[in-house]
Amino acid sequence: MGVWFWCTDQSMVQPVLAAKNLKEGQMGANFTGWLKILDVPLYILPGIICLALYPGLKNPDEAYMTMVTNLFPVGMVGLVLAVLTAALISTVGSALNALSTVFTMDIYVKKFRPLASQKEIIRTGHVVTMAGALISVIITIAIDSIKGLNLFNVFQSVLGFIAPPMAAVFLFGIFWKRTTTMAANMALTFGTAFSMGVGILYLWVFPAEKYTAWPHFMMLSFYLFVVISAGMILVSLLDKRRQECTLNMKKVMEKPAKSVILAWTLLTIIMIGLYLFFNGH
Repeated sequence: MGVWFWCTDQSMVQPVLAAKNLKEGQMGANFTGWLKILDVPLYILPGIICLALYPGLKNPDEAYMTMVTNLFPVGMVGLVLAVLTAALISTVGSALNALSTVFTMDIYVKKFRPLASQKEIIRTGHVVTMAGALISVIITIAIDSIKGLNLFNVFQSVLGFIAPPMAAVFLFGIFWKRTTTMAANMALTFGTAFSMGVGILYLWVFPAEKYTAWPHFMMLSFYLFVVISAGMILVSLLDKRRQECTLNMKKVMEKPAKSVILAWTLLTIIMIGLYLFFNGH
């Protein structure tokens, strides 16, 4: 899941592509990695504090708002709710804008209407945005019906069924020159359908709450990645067609600056150190 989000998700890739140069993009991604360290105090400590203050709380999804409503003064509660609402609207707006842009420009214009007018493109973008919002509402209702998992685990499990195909295509495309276009297309189409099908079985048809034979959703995500990767290897080996274009990474990639190498080395050491420290305690 980490490879899918950090390396292929548009919310991560788009800011890097908008950087002034390669070094700025690499340092920006590195800065985001340092912010990731804050996840531990931001996500875990409030839960621990809530457990100590309200040991009888039955639903862990209510931990944050329970602390806000009981510990903050009235004015601060309103401010927190306003910030949460603004963050939610911003996130949803960014996601819908990304969906509209990608579908309209990369699919509709390139594949179906290359001569479309600006007015038609804008109208199509509006329609896609409305459709995306409607689908989001339906998905939200479906996710709300999932039992046996708290909100965080539901979110992570859903992402766990989206990530394997994208992660497999990205990693094999970067590290294995023999990977073919057909293998990537098969992984993104049939692999995604297979992964989402397993996700539907896991979350709704045969929920893990009742059917304990299911592995943990993170292990299940890894197993899906292995299956899709094996399929990509098989298709690539059987596909004898000549590839239209193969990039030479040494020619197209600039050598990173020493400051970039130093920043990433320090981040790697800190991340490994934190993992070993908390894992040992």
